[in-house]
Amino acid sequence: MSFGSPFSMELAKEFVEFVNKACTPFHAVEVISSWLLEAGYKRLKEDEPWPSISVGYRYFVTRNDSSLVAFSVGGKFEPANGVKIVGAHTDSPNLALKPRTRADKGEYQGIAVQCYGGGLWHTWFDRDLTVAGRVFLSSPKLEKRLVNLKRPIVRIPSLAIHLQTAQEREGFAPNKEKHLVPIIATEVSGALNGDNDKRHSFHLMKLISEALGCLPEEIVDYDLSVIDTQPATIGGAFDEFIFAPRLDNLISCFCGIKALLQTDKNLDTENMIRMVCLFDNEEIGSETSQGAGGTLVPDLIEHIITSKTLRATLVANSFLLSVDGAHALHPNYKDKHEENHRPLLHRGPVIKYNANMRYATNGATASIVKSIAKEALVPVQEFCVKNDSSCGSTIGPILSSLSGIRTVDIGNPMLSMHSVREMCGTTDISYLTNFIEAFFTNYGKHVISS
Repeated sequence: MSFGSPFSMELAKEFVEFVNKACTPFHAVEVISSWLLEAGYKRLKEDEPWPSISVGYRYFVTRNDSSLVAFSVGGKFEPANGVKIVGAHTDSPNLALKPRTRADKGEYQGIAVQCYGGGLWHTWFDRDLTVAGRVFLSSPKLEKRLVNLKRPIVRIPSLAIHLQTAQEREGFAPNKEKHLVPIIATEVSGALNGDNDKRHSFHLMKLISEALGCLPEEIVDYDLSVIDTQPATIGGAFDEFIFAPRLDNLISCFCGIKALLQTDKNLDTENMIRMVCLFDNEEIGSETSQGAGGTLVPDLIEHIITSKTLRATLVANSFLLSVDGAHALHPNYKDKHEENHRPLLHRGPVIKYNANMRYATNGATASIVKSIAKEALVPVQEFCVKNDSSCGSTIGPILSSLSGIRTVDIGNPMLSMHSVREMCGTTDISYLTNFIEAFFTNYGKHVISS
């Protein structure tokens, strides 16, 4: 027995398939790029001159292979009309490989990793892990390739309870440098296989080179991460949950792109630009060229509108949905939530508020969201943290301050955020997709005049 409508279940299954392919930001951008090309979008390159942006046409551009902006120009677009933007991020907390991967641990060989972002690192112990990401080769000139080894090759073993002190049993607090080292092989197996590489894990480089069809010495550098091998899946007694890695924030990437493609069919009557911006590096502050704090959006707007005067008008008439994961009420930790702001699964997207503007939402931007959602029959929820709790942030305040565009922070509710595996509701995928479709199609009917 399944939960929700056939449409919502079908979309949830599509999302699960996407998550399993999008194992790193590089893979996510590669998958989404293939969808856009198949749908007829024209790929633009930042290092080449751009053609004039034409009404009725659809485009996309990538940066660093890990961020992407796709946009469709309405058939009735005028430069001052504005842009409807959905912003999300492609990255998630993970264990990134250090420049030198060799990490001998007594009788074992490990691989050296760095903590990327604010992960729940205890959840990475005792998982079947592998390595994926981007590799640079010299064969004979520099080229880049994506790799996903897929099969379990490393593991971070827990310390048996019998060897722990009473204090360690009470609270698991591993040292991230000493204890968070994935084991790839025993020392003796390396010796038997001719391991004499002092810089890297011999076994790891061999596996990567075999997967890429190159020699280990052709690997110049890389952007690689340790990832979980367990596939995303639909579960629960009524198939109402999604258990998966990287829900934060691949949900928003998926729903944003799906909504953009779905609404292309009525592009000829559109008088604005519809845009989806997927940034990298949100989990570490966004202050990179491929992050929301970079120049990607300002550069793009400058390409589209050359007149400074018209650009200012375009910005004033634009609106941004910053879409990122929201904290669903945890049934075992209800006291962690403000008593009147407790989002639930299957109840629709969450509008996120913070008086100190850790979220970009204000009364005006929230009102527009509520009005669009009401017309589209999509339920929405509200969230703010308790006064005695810290509050995370998103790309919303960053983009709002950089661009001057009115912004609201929303997102799908989920549990276990930043764990190696997170949890959300199947119906919320279709709720968010339907809402973004309504935003792209009907925003003009809900504008609040200056």
